[in-house]
Order: sequence, then structure tokens, then C-alpha cells
Amino acid sequence: MIISLDKILLIIFTTLIWQCSNSQPSASSTATEAKPLSTDTLQTAQDGIVYFSYDNGRNWINSSSGLPGNIRIGLGGIATSNQFIGLATKDDGVYLYDFKNKMWDRVSTDQEIITANIGAMAIKDSIIFVGTQYKGVFYKHVTGENWKNLNEGLGNTTIRRFCEFNDTLYVCTNDGFYLLNKISNEWKIIYGQASLQTNGATVYNGSFYLATNKGIFSQKKDRTWENTSPQFNLHNINADHSQLYAMTYNQLLMVSSDGKTWQSLQNGLPQTLYTFDVLYHNNSIFAAQWDGIYTKTIGSSKWDLSSRGLSEKFAVTNLKAFHDILIIGTSERKLKPTKEMPK
Repeated sequence: MIISLDKILLIIFTTLIWQCSNSQPSASSTATEAKPLSTDTLQTAQDGIVYFSYDNGRNWINSSSGLPGNIRIGLGGIATSNQFIGLATKDDGVYLYDFKNKMWDRVSTDQEIITANIGAMAIKDSIIFVGTQYKGVFYKHVTGENWKNLNEGLGNTTIRRFCEFNDTLYVCTNDGFYLLNKISNEWKIIYGQASLQTNGATVYNGSFYLATNKGIFSQKKDRTWENTSPQFNLHNINADHSQLYAMTYNQLLMVSSDGKTWQSLQNGLPQTLYTFDVLYHNNSIFAAQWDGIYTKTIGSSKWDLSSRGLSEKFAVTNLKAFHDILIIGTSERKLKPTKEMPK
């Protein structure tokens, strides 16, 4: 059997992302070993890892100042709230963006959290939450000193993604979907089953939809659940006011208005590469892809590349919005400094 070049490249790219998202740092490493490059170096670098757009995706500005030259970010590793933009790095812990100085400031992060392999992040009510592969959820106040574990109620402590709906924080794990009870400070299962790898969640027409390795699970009006699309293996799901967007491995990007009948939405996107995330923002829809960021308007059937300012083939693995600012990030950067590292 002859395998096409596109298929070979897809296998290689997928393996690299999986390794960046799931590989555990060496236990001998310390949070203080990774020293940031100078601001000048990062501002002039061609290969940033985080970019901002202030004009709804038309132009992208390298916004990586303050971050280490060698850095990895997992899926779901960029977080926003009304006040903060946060970043969870696998090798150096958590960062918050300083708008005044236009650079990232490191938040002291316990070595236990880093070696547990940080992936997802959320910020809610000035509380930072990080999810890990091996030790569940940790949290602290943005101005606090101590991290605390938050696993009470979880049946599985491999954290895939955080979501926030109606002022409530939710978490996706390897056995289902949970909400955080703010009064008891513990997690409550919303839906789950053994080995139900839940990679994302969204709300559409008042109902939850879960992206899992076993299909799309949706909550009916009577609060029971059904697998509406068992044929899909999903890594994410999202929605705007009129459509659901299912990001699958086997049939790539799909769209539905009723949650049951699906059609392809690949026109204009690479035909063999899957989409990491879809976001509705300021009357436009954005797709985070392996080779850049794509956009289209409501009602349009075709995606257009919108990667001005990005390096060629910039794999957009994270996509978020902070008020009118769009934020994207890729999974890994190995920057060769143009100046000496600060001592």
C-alpha cells in the first residue's frame, strides 16, 4: 500500500504535538533553570510562540517577550478572564501578561506541578487553575504564594481542558465532564463513563455537547445524555449562536445546526490536516490550523488564510480572545538567542 506524502506529514505532525502535549519534564529539572531571553531578543525574533492581533486577525504581532527561549505549551494552555491573560508552560510553569510593559511575568510555580506535566489552564475570579496529566488540578490566587491541590470529586486526574459557562468552571478529564462547586470547593460529575476521554465541551441552544474519543455526547431537555454522533473521534468542539463546530481526527472539521446532522466545513482549509479550535469573535469565525490561522464571515462557505505577521507554517494549537484582542499560540519553540543570555 502506497501512503501519500500528505498522510506521512500528518502522522509526523500529530506525533510531535502529542509528544509536546503529553511528555513529562525530567524530575531533575527545576523551575528556575529556564532563564528568559532579553526583551530585545524576543521582540525581534522571527519565531515567537505567542501572537496578539488587535485588528480582528488581519495582522499578528509577536507577543513573546519575557518567555524562555525554549518553551512548550499544551493544548488549552492559554487562558483569559476579564482582567488577565495567562499562559501555562510545561517547562517553566505559569505566566501572566503585563500590559503596561508588554511582556510576560512568571508566576512562582511549584516543581511538583511542573513535573506532573501542566497542560490546561483557566483563570476565574482572580484564581489561577492549572490541569496536569498526572496529579489533577492545582490552584492559587493571582497574588497568592501557595498552590493547593483541587481533586476532591474527580474520578480521574488526567486533565484535558477547562471550560467556563454561565459563571461556572468545568473540567474535562479522561473519564468525563465535571463542574466546580464553589461553596464546597469540590468537583461534581455532570456526565462520564470509564475511559471516556473528554477533550472539550460547549453549550449550544441551552444544551451541553461533549467532544470525546467515543463520539459527541449531548444533554437532552430531560437532563439525560445521548451519543448523537458515535462515528466521530473528536479532539474539540465549539459553537457560535447558529452552528456547532466539531473538530474530528477522522473527518476533520464538521458543522451542524441541529447537533445531529453534520457536513464538512473544509473548503479553503488544508484537506489532510485537522483544526485545533474554532472561535467566533467580532462577527468573524476563526479556525486554528496546522499552517496558520484561517477566517471567514457568517454565511461564507470558504475559509481564507489570515496569517500576516506569522512565520510560515505556524501551527496554531491554541486560540483565545481577550476583549478585542485575539491570542494564538503554538506548541513549542526552540529559539536561538541573538544576544547573550542574562546572568
